[in-house]
Amino acid sequence: MEEQKSETTREWQRLVQEFQKKSDRAVAILGTTYLNTHLSRLLGCFLIDDEKISNMLLGEENPLGTFEARIKAAFGFGLISRTEYHDLVLIWHIRNRFIRDMGEGKFAEEDIRGLCKRLRIPDEVILQDENPTPRRLFVFGTAILAQQLMFRANEANEEKRTLRDNFILVNIE
Repeated sequence: MEEQKSETTREWQRLVQEFQKKSDRAVAILGTTYLNTHLSRLLGCFLIDDEKISNMLLGEENPLGTFEARIKAAFGFGLISRTEYHDLVLIWHIRNRFIRDMGEGKFAEEDIRGLCKRLRIPDEVILQDENPTPRRLFVFGTAILAQQLMFRANEANEEKRTLRDNFILVNIE
């Protein structure tokens, strides 16, 4: 478990360092891609051990293949908290804003800045006297959520769904 925490910390640090070199648009798209990958892993850890079924559900063109569908499924299955759901939905909206904007897009733009300021997780962790930029709120929120999703995947693996016994005729009288 300690080794896993160390690996998670290294991955989190690598993510934050990588984001420092990228444009705002790249940070938004890469950050959500990173979260999408962790959501897929989380859901995969929860589903029955059947690779074919997992691929049919989680594959890119399949029912749980989009970032939005994975967010909703993870919340609906009780795999993430209400706060994690709230922030993932905001991050999904932020990403969509950057994708729709064929220009570069900036975290300083009014609508994106407003969405970043509504993120709850950074607000709970960042000190009150700090005044982080919208980009920093996004990066920090994404990194914390990625870390949380890794831990949630381990929890989900312990709650992994199992196949039901074969069909049994039940007497309904």
